[in-house]
Amino acid sequence: MTFGLCLLAPGPAAGGSGADRKPGARTLTSAAEAAVRDPVPMMELLAPGGKGRLYTLSVSEANTAVHQHGFVRDPGQIGYWRTSAFTGSQPVFRLRTGSAYLLTPSAEERDSLVAGGRFVHEGIAGHLSKQQAPGTRRLMRFSRSGEWRVAFEDRTRELAAQGYHVDGPLGWAHPEWIRAGAIYFGTFNPLSKDVITATKRVFGREGDWWGGVRDFSGADAPRVPRDTQGWEGDFSRLRPQIGFYDDSRPETLERHISQATAAGLDFFQFYWYWDSARQSSPEVFEASLAAFAQARNRHDIDFAITVCAHPWGGLHIPEADYTTVAKRFASRFFSQPHYLRANDGRLILGLCDRRGLGRGDDADTRAFADAVRKQAKLMLNEDVLVLGYWEAMLDPSAPARWGADGAYCGVTIDQVKSYADYVAKLPGYLGKTPPQFMRCAAAGFDERPRYPHLVPDRAAIRFYTDQTPERFGQALDRVRTDIAGSTHLSAVDNFVSVYAWNEWHEGGIVEPNAAEGCLYVGLIHDRLNLQQGTSCSAETRRATTREPSSGRRPVSGRTASPRASG
Repeated sequence: MTFGLCLLAPGPAAGGSGADRKPGARTLTSAAEAAVRDPVPMMELLAPGGKGRLYTLSVSEANTAVHQHGFVRDPGQIGYWRTSAFTGSQPVFRLRTGSAYLLTPSAEERDSLVAGGRFVHEGIAGHLSKQQAPGTRRLMRFSRSGEWRVAFEDRTRELAAQGYHVDGPLGWAHPEWIRAGAIYFGTFNPLSKDVITATKRVFGREGDWWGGVRDFSGADAPRVPRDTQGWEGDFSRLRPQIGFYDDSRPETLERHISQATAAGLDFFQFYWYWDSARQSSPEVFEASLAAFAQARNRHDIDFAITVCAHPWGGLHIPEADYTTVAKRFASRFFSQPHYLRANDGRLILGLCDRRGLGRGDDADTRAFADAVRKQAKLMLNEDVLVLGYWEAMLDPSAPARWGADGAYCGVTIDQVKSYADYVAKLPGYLGKTPPQFMRCAAAGFDERPRYPHLVPDRAAIRFYTDQTPERFGQALDRVRTDIAGSTHLSAVDNFVSVYAWNEWHEGGIVEPNAAEGCLYVGLIHDRLNLQQGTSCSAETRRATTREPSSGRRPVSGRTASPRASG
């Protein structure tokens, strides 16, 4: 089936004829968007009065269409397309006539329609695979009375019943492409003086930065006997599959990267802190980031920084330090080729706590976000997408007040200590978030290993009483469903932040453990239908992690992975 040139006659083109905008190589995406290596969602927007449909990969164009011209976004995505050409791809051109838009992979059809004077060529809408690749389905163009639609081939019968005719295929695309990552808590190393000191004081052991977690797990009995401080239950999962590690060692990060990417995760969000007295990040956290920077396979995964400006322990960021911090972000992190980008190409910065930014008010938070954006633009000519937590995830009006672009979410534990309740309320929670929003799923929350050496008040210990792997899978199902029916105009609409890779003291753990192996990362892979990595079968749950390769991923793209295919 191929495109012909016998289309239903459209009306006059609004805004001039094809001569006003000559066909060319100009794309509908920016240079920053073109730097994005992963497929991004193709959005479908209905023109005012239902007279035509706009298809765009550009969040900024979609926002303009909705807020300035009265378009309405249809729920869901019309597949995930590439913003740039790739091996085996073909461009799809976008033409406009009045308020109706037409997509075609045929340069011949494009040129003929433009020459007829009724259509304006608006550039390349995106790139699709010419042939079927793993996980892809064929996209088709349909027409009805001067209106053109794009849909996957399996909707042909449905659209035919509505009076649409099949024009022909556009190419092959992924119906889903969720980008999942996990919060990384880098504190398990010899520089974790607070934990080491507390473990010595309470448990009598020297030099143990795994105090509490090691005790609850019982993994080192009889040297360290199991001690769950009177709480009942099986805590055997509180031991990493690779053993109680030192995350200041590059080989530890190499194994973590291998574990994560084997399941299809493609970014870590590192918690980042500032020591205002030392004018640097605290050594305990700096150590894991330094190890990540030295990992031989670091280019296999993207990373982002999430700022935790706590108003205690010297972890605040005074306004006088804003420029210093912003310059450090730009020079050390933002400049890396595998720093995490949103679908529109902006570099993603999270704010996990803004209470320690200056005075912690809206103005000081806004000033910090502006300082980061300013230095990224001055030093790298890059734009930054700032996503807040705390109030921002609960109050859709908060990001605009304090300079963030949107929000990301984590775990809610303070209200109801029931994981089943968390899962049940997740759809409603996701439905009330800001439009620019990174979805989340929490693997759990359990502070009991912090007692009594880190949290001496037993009554203050918070934990879910009913968390199970099955319920975590249900939470992931709800997140996937929310993405599938999304109407957000968001540059992170298909991103999912999982709490957490390795918050072993607080129960946010998807890192493979000695008791369950790769169960949790396998759930993420399967329930979010990740297009990279593999599932976690019963046979492989206890398997040792694969060793990292000695080579590096080319910075221009992940050519050894499915990201290089359609």
